[in-house]
Amino acid sequence: MALVTTPASEPVTITALAAGTRASSDLELVASWVDGLASEHSKRNFEATALHFLEALPVSLREAKVEDVRQALAMLVEGRSSGTARQYVLRVKSLLGYAHRLGYTQFNAGAVLRVKGPPRGAELAKRILPECDVALLIRATRKPRDRVLLEVAYAGGLRVSELVSLTWADVLAGKGDKAQLSVLGKGGAVRQVLLPERVSEDLLALRGDAGANDPVFPARHGGHLTERAVHGLIRRLAKRAGINDAMSPHWLRHAHGSHALDRGATLAEVQSTLGHSNVATTSGYLHARPDSSSGLRLDEGIFR
Repeated sequence: MALVTTPASEPVTITALAAGTRASSDLELVASWVDGLASEHSKRNFEATALHFLEALPVSLREAKVEDVRQALAMLVEGRSSGTARQYVLRVKSLLGYAHRLGYTQFNAGAVLRVKGPPRGAELAKRILPECDVALLIRATRKPRDRVLLEVAYAGGLRVSELVSLTWADVLAGKGDKAQLSVLGKGGAVRQVLLPERVSEDLLALRGDAGANDPVFPARHGGHLTERAVHGLIRRLAKRAGINDAMSPHWLRHAHGSHALDRGATLAEVQSTLGHSNVATTSGYLHARPDSSSGLRLDEGIFR
């Protein structure tokens, strides 16, 4: 507590910010911030961004001024795509806001940071593959595992983190000859996704003698295939197929949403299949054994 004098010579008491965190260092604060995230995928990405940001800061977070933050952020986003840069700025703003709310810092430098970038629709349009390119990508595979991986990613509209974490226990018997996936999505929300018959056949043929807890898409030396490995695989296949080799696994998810809507799927079907938002408890019962899925609207000729 300290006393200062106003122009009218009246003493005013200033109370230091009460700390709402036990963090005593920037790294401990980042750990506290990341711990509040629900998704393991988000935790990894947010932590990596925060650590790179702290490395770029010329001083500690408590000593940093707005100019220091802007300079560090400029270094962080240099050479990045507009979409990635936007995500970095949003994550840094979140970290700085968290630090200030808990009294770790005296002011919120993130409040003056501006998030730049084109409208999401403009960026999204660049990442939607035409149906013919999806077919070329799938046909460029040489291993059954890789082919089925792409088929499931596209037909199910899965995030790469959801794709690589699948075990055979998550592959259920759905309606008719369709396989049903129990997908653990963002925030721990579980959704049920039906796959088209052809994709279901290819998926079940891949199992062999694998046990219930074995990964659906195993790595060469055992365990689950990593997200990084899938990114590399898709870029190699795209190059082999002669299509945009800057693509990522998420482009197949975008393609699913666009193509399904083009072929008559409802917004509700696509929303439910992609898991864009949590469903109410009652609707969870309705979707426990779905009769439909936006993936069933896709052209099965792609998988032949």
